[in-house]
Amino acid sequence: MIVSRSKRNRIGGYMLLSPSLLVLAVVVVFPLIYVIFLSFNGFYYGQRTGFVGLKNYISILTDPNFYSSLRATAIFTAGSVVGQFVLALTFALTIHHAGRGESVIRLVAILPYMVSMVAGGVTFRWILNTEFGLVNYLLLSFRFIRQPINFLGIPGFAMASIIGAHLWSSTPFATLILLAGLKSISSEIYESAALDGAGFFIRFSRITLPLLRAQVFVVLLIQTMFSFRHFPLPYAMTGGGPGVSTKVLAMLLQDKMTFLVFGYNSALSVIMMIITLVIAVVFFRFMTLGEQS
Repeated sequence: MIVSRSKRNRIGGYMLLSPSLLVLAVVVVFPLIYVIFLSFNGFYYGQRTGFVGLKNYISILTDPNFYSSLRATAIFTAGSVVGQFVLALTFALTIHHAGRGESVIRLVAILPYMVSMVAGGVTFRWILNTEFGLVNYLLLSFRFIRQPINFLGIPGFAMASIIGAHLWSSTPFATLILLAGLKSISSEIYESAALDGAGFFIRFSRITLPLLRAQVFVVLLIQTMFSFRHFPLPYAMTGGGPGVSTKVLAMLLQDKMTFLVFGYNSALSVIMMIITLVIAVVFFRFMTLGEQS
């Protein structure tokens, strides 16, 4: 039997992809299916007790801790994503137009990305310490305040502090993506616009932002998904406090894992996955609408 060339190429392509598909199935598909299976089961001190239907999901949706953690996660995600985009775009534009000093500024801008988030969280906790933290010392020295501020002990300040730490650690990643997009824009477009009398803001709004649409989409999508399931900084800096004001959903998972409540944790993981997928679909929808318009 003679096999056509296109069919041989297709079979060869599948054979080349098979190792990657096998790894993907073992690392992603099987754990995902297993987590969904566990979410419909009950557990007693880590031992599976059998099928319980939607009991775990009902427990989560009637748990006040879930909604307080969801609120904290939404605030943390919104503040992180908006702040990262603004700072990353500012840094990318600065680096792009820096001239000879571009390499130095770029190196300084990406240095925080090389630091472990847990190490960064512990460092920020010391910097913001009420008694001997650097921030309070400087504010008191310059007489901006009369008494130390408990940055990690007041709900509003605590959330702002972990968002600020997250901006410091994650903005370099977004900066590199936007900078790559800026480098791909031809300088001739800006020169033509300048000859037509377009100022900086016109060139930025009519040329830079539209041509950075794909990079902006990638930054917003990835940073939203990463921020939504972020764990290291809130855990290292506040432990979820004061109260539950900074206890994000990932920390709620950690709390339940301490008591080996695998069914609840699995159901919560599935809910977080569904929320993340919805966010991704919304982003893709807006991206598609923007391209059609």
